[in-house]
Amino acid sequence: MFNEYSNNKLTIFVISDSIGETAQRMIHATLSQFPDVAEVELKKFPYIQSEEELLQILERAKARSAIVVTTLVNPEFNRIGQAFAVEQDIPYVDYMSDLITIIQKRTHLKPILESGALRKLDEQYFKRIEAIEYSVKYDDGKHYDAIGEADALIVGVSRTSKTPLSMYLANKGYKVANIPLVPEVEIPDEVFKFKQLKVFGLTASPEYILNIRNERVKILGLHGPTNYNSVERIKSELRYAEEIFAKLNARVINTEYKSIEESAFYIEQFL
Repeated sequence: MFNEYSNNKLTIFVISDSIGETAQRMIHATLSQFPDVAEVELKKFPYIQSEEELLQILERAKARSAIVVTTLVNPEFNRIGQAFAVEQDIPYVDYMSDLITIIQKRTHLKPILESGALRKLDEQYFKRIEAIEYSVKYDDGKHYDAIGEADALIVGVSRTSKTPLSMYLANKGYKVANIPLVPEVEIPDEVFKFKQLKVFGLTASPEYILNIRNERVKILGLHGPTNYNSVERIKSELRYAEEIFAKLNARVINTEYKSIEESAFYIEQFL
């Protein structure tokens, strides 16, 4: 069948009920093994919606002696396409059906048979990367210029898990900014202007924060009491934090002995 059309020029029809990007990736990977192919005409037929449309394209493929490559998740489209290809002796490659069937038999799970599922996965991936990049940039009050774009703003005193919580949520696709609350460092006025921001205030008891800060001081190789791990200082910071929580209309989360997952679950309920 293939010898009849064997030469160094190819016409390939890509047929899909989505964009057809999966087939294109496979074709390019395959063609890289044939550097001497002089010319490739790649014609794309995305978003196939009817049997009539599919058959018209297959008729054109037959007339052009084209290789047909499909990523059709619609079972009926696949049945029609494969039957036509056998009847008309068209080179036909179906990248989806066989593997879907094998996985279904092995896992005993039903495929969703949803067009564009890969594109949606890609969109989710890029959304997550964008969220991570945003959350890194807006970690610890480093930037404020686009803080209004945040899905969530987390505020709290040092050692209440602002950064770990921000990164955890970012990995789930949320843009999160976080600001440390220090009495001597004022929050820029622009932050208070974004009334639509969902703000979450992290807090804990002075004793709990003191224990964490004491461990932090040891890790840093410092000795003896400092302002950072003074219980009076911590109480002062927490009083200031409560004032900011009220100004920002923040939902307050006590992170004492809570896992990051527990705090994140609470926040996600409001996002």
